[in-house]
Amino acid sequence: MQLRELGEFRLIERIKSKLSYSHRDIVKGIGDDACVTRIQTGKLLLSTTDTLIEDVHFDLGFISAHDLGKKSLAVNVSDIAAMGGEPRFFLLSLGIPSRISVKFIDQFVSGLSEAAQSFQTYAVGGDTSLSPERFVVSITVLGEALPSHAIYRDSANVGDQIFVTGYLGDSALGLKILKSRTNLSRVEERFRYLTERHNSPVPRVTEGRLIAENRIASAMIDISDGLISDLEHICRESMVGARIWLEKVPLSEAFQKYSKEFTENPTDLPLSGGEDYELLFTVDKFNVGDLERIKTEFQTKVTHIGEIVEKDNGVKVLRDSGQRYTVKKKGFDHFL
Repeated sequence: MQLRELGEFRLIERIKSKLSYSHRDIVKGIGDDACVTRIQTGKLLLSTTDTLIEDVHFDLGFISAHDLGKKSLAVNVSDIAAMGGEPRFFLLSLGIPSRISVKFIDQFVSGLSEAAQSFQTYAVGGDTSLSPERFVVSITVLGEALPSHAIYRDSANVGDQIFVTGYLGDSALGLKILKSRTNLSRVEERFRYLTERHNSPVPRVTEGRLIAENRIASAMIDISDGLISDLEHICRESMVGARIWLEKVPLSEAFQKYSKEFTENPTDLPLSGGEDYELLFTVDKFNVGDLERIKTEFQTKVTHIGEIVEKDNGVKVLRDSGQRYTVKKKGFDHFL
Protein backbone atom coordinates (compact mmCIF):
# COMPACT_ATOMS: atom_id res chain seq x y z
CA MET A 1 0.00 0.00 0.00
CA GLN A 2 1.23 3.49 -0.87
CA LEU A 3 0.98 6.45 1.49
CA ARG A 4 -1.43 8.33 -0.78
CA GLU A 5 -3.90 5.47 -0.34
CA LEU A 6 -3.68 5.81 3.44
CA GLY A 7 -3.46 9.57 3.95
CA GLU A 8 -1.68 11.57 6.65
CA PHE A 9 -4.17 11.19 9.48
CA ARG A 10 -4.65 7.46 9.05
CA LEU A 11 -0.85 7.13 8.89
CA ILE A 12 -0.52 8.99 12.21
CA GLU A 13 -3.16 6.73 13.76
CA ARG A 14 -1.29 3.71 12.41
CA ILE A 15 1.98 4.89 13.97
CA LYS A 16 0.21 5.84 17.20
CA SER A 17 -1.31 2.37 17.53
CA LYS A 18 2.19 0.83 17.49
CA LEU A 19 3.91 3.34 19.76
CA SER A 20 1.31 4.35 22.36
CA TYR A 21 1.99 2.90 25.80
CA SER A 22 0.51 4.15 29.05
CA HIS A 23 2.83 5.58 31.69
CA ARG A 24 2.04 7.29 34.98
CA ASP A 25 4.01 10.40 33.97
CA ILE A 26 2.31 10.85 30.57
CA VAL A 27 -0.60 13.24 31.11
CA LYS A 28 -1.31 13.69 27.39
CA GLY A 29 0.58 11.79 24.72
CA ILE A 30 0.26 11.50 20.94
CA GLY A 31 -2.73 13.30 19.43
CA ASP A 32 -2.86 16.80 20.91
CA ASP A 33 -1.08 20.06 20.02
CA ALA A 34 1.67 19.24 22.50
CA CYS A 35 2.49 16.37 24.80
CA VAL A 36 2.20 16.82 28.56
CA THR A 37 4.46 14.87 30.93
CA ARG A 38 5.23 15.08 34.62
CA ILE A 39 8.78 15.96 35.64
CA GLN A 40 10.17 14.05 38.58
CA THR A 41 10.76 16.32 41.58
CA GLY A 42 14.39 17.15 42.19
CA LYS A 43 15.63 15.92 38.82
CA LEU A 44 17.14 17.72 35.82
CA LEU A 45 15.48 17.49 32.39
CA LEU A 46 17.90 16.31 29.68
CA SER A 47 16.95 16.99 26.05
CA THR A 48 18.69 15.87 22.88
CA THR A 49 17.79 15.65 19.20
CA ASP A 50 19.28 14.08 16.10
CA THR A 51 18.24 14.21 12.46
CA LEU A 52 19.06 11.33 10.11
CA ILE A 53 18.82 12.05 6.38
CA GLU A 54 18.78 9.43 3.64
CA ASP A 55 22.01 9.36 1.60
CA VAL A 56 23.73 11.47 4.27
CA HIS A 57 23.41 9.37 7.43
CA PHE A 58 22.08 6.14 5.96
CA ASP A 59 21.59 4.31 2.67
CA LEU A 60 18.41 2.25 2.38
CA GLY A 61 20.35 -0.32 0.37
CA PHE A 62 22.53 -0.98 3.43
CA ILE A 63 20.01 -0.97 6.29
CA SER A 64 16.57 -2.50 6.78
CA ALA A 65 13.60 -0.34 7.77
CA HIS A 66 13.42 -2.22 11.09
CA ASP A 67 17.08 -1.58 11.94
CA LEU A 68 16.77 2.06 10.85
CA GLY A 69 13.95 2.49 13.36
CA LYS A 70 16.06 0.96 16.12
CA LYS A 71 19.14 3.00 15.23
CA SER A 72 17.24 6.28 14.96
CA LEU A 73 16.23 6.06 18.60
CA ALA A 74 19.48 4.47 19.81
CA VAL A 75 21.71 7.33 18.64
CA ASN A 76 19.60 9.80 20.64
CA VAL A 77 19.42 7.60 23.72
CA SER A 78 23.23 7.37 23.59
CA ASP A 79 23.45 11.13 24.22
CA ILE A 80 21.34 10.75 27.36
CA ALA A 81 23.53 7.83 28.50
CA ALA A 82 26.64 9.98 27.99
CA MET A 83 25.33 12.44 30.58
CA GLY A 84 24.55 9.74 33.12
CA GLY A 85 20.82 10.12 32.57
CA GLU A 86 17.86 7.85 31.95
CA PRO A 87 15.76 8.28 28.79
CA ARG A 88 12.07 8.84 29.56
CA PHE A 89 10.13 10.07 26.51
CA PHE A 90 10.68 10.83 22.83
CA LEU A 91 9.11 12.73 19.95
CA LEU A 92 9.28 11.42 16.38
CA SER A 93 9.15 13.50 13.20
CA LEU A 94 9.29 11.95 9.73
CA GLY A 95 9.79 13.44 6.27
CA ILE A 96 8.45 10.77 3.93
CA PRO A 97 8.88 10.70 0.12
CA SER A 98 5.91 9.42 -1.89
CA ARG A 99 7.92 6.34 -3.01
CA ILE A 100 8.05 5.01 0.58
CA SER A 101 5.45 2.30 1.20
CA VAL A 102 3.20 1.80 4.21
CA LYS A 103 4.95 -1.55 4.75
CA PHE A 104 8.30 0.25 5.07
CA ILE A 105 6.83 2.63 7.69
CA ASP A 106 5.31 -0.32 9.58
CA GLN A 107 8.71 -2.04 9.71
CA PHE A 108 10.45 1.19 10.71
CA VAL A 109 7.98 1.77 13.55
CA SER A 110 8.34 -1.87 14.62
CA GLY A 111 12.09 -1.39 15.05
CA LEU A 112 11.52 1.91 16.82
CA SER A 113 9.04 0.27 19.19
CA GLU A 114 11.48 -2.56 19.94
CA ALA A 115 14.20 -0.06 20.83
CA ALA A 116 11.79 2.04 22.92
CA GLN A 117 10.79 -0.97 24.98
CA SER A 118 14.39 -2.04 25.54
CA PHE A 119 15.35 1.47 26.71
CA GLN A 120 12.06 1.92 28.64
CA THR A 121 11.28 5.17 26.87
CA TYR A 122 7.87 6.24 25.54
CA ALA A 123 6.65 8.05 22.43
CA VAL A 124 4.64 11.16 23.33
CA GLY A 125 4.26 13.02 20.02
CA GLY A 126 5.84 14.17 16.79
CA ASP A 127 5.02 15.13 13.23
CA THR A 128 4.81 13.75 9.69
CA SER A 129 5.39 15.56 6.44
CA LEU A 130 5.88 14.86 2.76
CA SER A 131 9.55 15.01 1.76
CA PRO A 132 10.33 15.76 -1.91
CA GLU A 133 13.17 13.26 -2.29
CA ARG A 134 14.76 11.70 0.81
CA PHE A 135 13.47 9.91 3.87
CA VAL A 136 14.19 12.04 6.94
CA VAL A 137 14.01 10.98 10.59
CA SER A 138 14.21 13.45 13.46
CA ILE A 139 13.90 12.26 17.05
CA THR A 140 14.01 14.25 20.28
CA VAL A 141 14.60 12.32 23.50
CA LEU A 142 13.77 13.70 26.93
CA GLY A 143 15.65 12.21 29.86
CA GLU A 144 16.28 12.83 33.53
CA ALA A 145 19.18 12.87 35.95
CA LEU A 146 19.73 13.88 39.52
CA PRO A 147 21.72 17.14 39.71
CA SER A 148 24.53 15.32 41.52
CA HIS A 149 24.64 12.60 38.84
CA ALA A 150 24.67 14.61 35.59
CA ILE A 151 28.03 14.39 33.82
CA TYR A 152 29.29 17.07 31.43
CA ARG A 153 32.15 17.46 28.97
CA ASP A 154 33.85 20.35 30.71
CA SER A 155 35.16 18.87 33.98
CA ALA A 156 38.17 16.75 32.98
CA ASN A 157 41.33 17.57 34.92
CA VAL A 158 45.04 17.05 34.36
CA GLY A 159 45.95 13.63 35.72
CA ASP A 160 42.55 12.07 35.03
CA GLN A 161 42.66 8.66 33.37
CA ILE A 162 40.77 8.03 30.10
CA PHE A 163 38.51 4.99 29.62
CA VAL A 164 36.16 3.65 26.94
CA THR A 165 33.45 1.02 26.98
CA GLY A 166 33.25 -1.78 24.41
CA TYR A 167 35.26 -2.03 21.19
CA LEU A 168 36.07 0.72 18.70
CA GLY A 169 36.17 0.70 14.91
CA ASP A 170 33.57 -2.03 14.35
CA SER A 171 30.90 0.34 13.04
CA ALA A 172 33.24 2.04 10.57
CA LEU A 173 34.48 -1.33 9.32
CA GLY A 174 30.89 -2.56 9.07
CA LEU A 175 30.04 0.41 6.84
CA LYS A 176 33.05 -0.30 4.60
CA ILE A 177 31.88 -3.90 4.24
CA LEU A 178 28.35 -2.80 3.32
CA LYS A 179 29.64 -0.38 0.70
CA SER A 180 31.92 -3.00 -0.80
CA ARG A 181 29.04 -5.47 -1.15
CA THR A 182 26.69 -2.97 -2.87
CA ASN A 183 23.68 -3.80 -0.68
CA LEU A 184 22.68 -5.56 2.54
CA SER A 185 21.59 -8.80 0.87
CA ARG A 186 25.10 -9.42 -0.53
CA VAL A 187 26.87 -9.36 2.88
CA GLU A 188 28.28 -12.72 3.95
CA GLU A 189 27.29 -14.17 7.34
CA ARG A 190 30.89 -13.96 8.59
CA PHE A 191 30.64 -10.16 8.52
CA ARG A 192 27.24 -10.00 10.22
CA TYR A 193 28.58 -8.92 13.63
CA LEU A 194 30.39 -5.94 12.10
CA THR A 195 27.49 -4.76 9.91
CA GLU A 196 25.12 -5.07 12.86
CA ARG A 197 27.46 -2.90 14.94
CA HIS A 198 26.89 -0.23 12.30
CA ASN A 199 23.18 -0.75 11.67
CA SER A 200 22.07 -1.61 15.19
CA PRO A 201 24.28 0.11 17.80
CA VAL A 202 23.67 -0.41 21.53
CA PRO A 203 23.73 2.78 23.61
CA ARG A 204 25.42 2.21 26.97
CA VAL A 205 22.58 3.34 29.23
CA THR A 206 23.35 0.87 32.03
CA GLU A 207 27.03 1.81 32.06
CA GLY A 208 26.29 5.55 31.97
CA ARG A 209 23.85 5.22 34.86
CA LEU A 210 26.31 3.19 36.99
CA ILE A 211 29.12 5.66 36.29
CA ALA A 212 26.84 8.54 37.27
CA GLU A 213 25.33 6.95 40.37
CA ASN A 214 28.77 6.10 41.71
CA ARG A 215 30.21 9.50 40.70
CA ILE A 216 33.06 7.86 38.84
CA ALA A 217 33.57 10.17 35.84
CA SER A 218 34.77 13.75 35.79
CA ALA A 219 33.70 14.14 32.12
CA MET A 220 31.96 11.91 29.60
CA ILE A 221 30.78 11.82 25.97
CA ASP A 222 29.51 9.17 23.57
CA ILE A 223 31.66 8.25 20.59
CA SER A 224 29.63 9.29 17.56
CA ASP A 225 32.09 11.31 15.46
CA GLY A 226 35.20 9.25 16.29
CA LEU A 227 37.44 8.69 19.33
CA ILE A 228 39.88 11.51 18.60
CA SER A 229 37.24 14.00 17.52
CA ASP A 230 35.05 13.34 20.56
CA LEU A 231 38.03 13.39 22.92
CA GLU A 232 38.89 16.79 21.49
CA HIS A 233 35.37 17.94 22.43
CA ILE A 234 36.10 17.03 26.05
CA CYS A 235 39.54 18.64 25.94
CA ARG A 236 38.28 21.85 24.37
CA GLU A 237 35.46 22.24 26.89
CA SER A 238 37.72 21.31 29.83
CA MET A 239 40.73 23.31 28.57
CA VAL A 240 43.10 20.34 28.81
CA GLY A 241 45.09 18.04 26.52
CA ALA A 242 45.22 14.25 26.28
CA ARG A 243 47.40 11.35 25.24
CA ILE A 244 46.05 8.06 23.96
CA TRP A 245 48.08 4.83 23.96
CA LEU A 246 47.48 3.30 20.54
CA GLU A 247 48.07 -0.32 21.53
CA LYS A 248 45.50 -0.01 24.36
CA VAL A 249 42.59 0.95 22.09
CA PRO A 250 40.19 -2.04 22.30
CA LEU A 251 39.59 -3.96 19.07
CA SER A 252 37.13 -6.83 18.62
CA GLU A 253 38.23 -10.22 17.30
CA ALA A 254 36.17 -9.62 14.14
CA PHE A 255 37.87 -6.27 13.54
CA GLN A 256 41.33 -7.79 13.92
CA LYS A 257 40.42 -10.69 11.64
CA TYR A 258 38.78 -8.83 8.75
CA SER A 259 39.85 -5.17 8.77
CA LYS A 260 42.82 -5.63 6.43
CA GLU A 261 40.49 -7.00 3.74
CA PHE A 262 38.75 -3.63 3.47
CA THR A 263 41.28 -0.94 4.26
CA GLU A 264 45.01 -0.39 3.86
CA ASN A 265 45.12 1.48 7.16
CA PRO A 266 42.95 -0.32 9.76
CA THR A 267 44.49 1.66 12.61
CA ASP A 268 42.59 4.82 11.68
CA LEU A 269 39.12 3.25 11.91
CA PRO A 270 38.92 2.91 15.73
CA LEU A 271 40.48 6.35 16.11
CA SER A 272 38.34 8.29 13.66
CA GLY A 273 35.68 6.03 12.15
CA GLY A 274 32.82 7.10 14.43
CA GLU A 275 29.33 5.73 15.14
CA ASP A 276 30.55 3.29 17.79
CA TYR A 277 28.23 4.88 20.40
CA GLU A 278 30.49 3.71 23.20
CA LEU A 279 31.18 5.88 26.24
CA LEU A 280 34.43 7.84 26.49
CA PHE A 281 35.04 9.15 30.01
CA THR A 282 37.70 10.54 32.29
CA VAL A 283 38.28 9.38 35.86
CA ASP A 284 40.21 10.99 38.71
CA LYS A 285 43.09 8.65 39.58
CA PHE A 286 41.67 8.27 43.10
CA ASN A 287 38.38 6.95 41.64
CA VAL A 288 39.91 4.30 39.39
CA GLY A 289 39.53 1.71 42.16
CA ASP A 290 35.81 2.49 42.36
CA LEU A 291 35.52 1.94 38.61
CA GLU A 292 37.22 -1.44 38.96
CA ARG A 293 34.67 -2.33 41.61
CA ILE A 294 31.53 -1.48 39.60
CA LYS A 295 32.63 -2.57 36.12
CA THR A 296 31.52 -6.15 36.83
CA GLU A 297 27.98 -4.79 36.51
CA PHE A 298 28.66 -3.40 33.02
CA GLN A 299 27.16 -5.15 30.01
CA THR A 300 30.42 -4.68 28.10
CA LYS A 301 34.13 -4.34 28.82
CA VAL A 302 35.85 -1.13 29.87
CA THR A 303 39.42 -0.26 28.84
CA HIS A 304 42.00 2.22 30.15
CA ILE A 305 43.38 3.96 27.03
CA GLY A 306 45.10 7.17 28.11
CA GLU A 307 45.34 10.18 30.40
CA ILE A 308 44.53 13.87 30.54
CA VAL A 309 47.52 16.25 30.31
CA GLU A 310 48.14 19.98 30.13
CA LYS A 311 46.32 21.90 27.40
CA ASP A 312 49.52 22.89 25.57
CA ASN A 313 50.17 19.22 24.74
CA GLY A 314 47.02 18.94 22.64
CA VAL A 315 45.54 15.52 21.86
CA LYS A 316 48.18 12.97 20.86
CA VAL A 317 48.16 9.28 19.99
CA LEU A 318 51.33 7.49 21.08
CA ARG A 319 52.73 4.05 20.25
CA ASP A 320 54.33 1.87 22.95
CA SER A 321 57.70 3.10 21.69
CA GLY A 322 56.68 6.67 22.52
CA GLN A 323 56.51 7.62 18.84
CA ARG A 324 53.54 9.76 17.90
CA TYR A 325 50.94 8.29 15.54
CA THR A 326 49.27 10.79 13.20
CA VAL A 327 45.65 10.18 12.27
CA LYS A 328 44.82 11.19 8.69
CA LYS A 329 41.27 12.25 9.56
CA LYS A 330 40.16 12.99 13.12
CA GLY A 331 36.48 12.12 12.70
CA PHE A 332 33.17 12.88 11.04
CA ASP A 333 32.21 16.46 10.21
CA HIS A 334 28.99 17.21 8.28
CA PHE A 335 30.51 20.17 6.49
CA LEU A 336 33.91 18.80 5.49
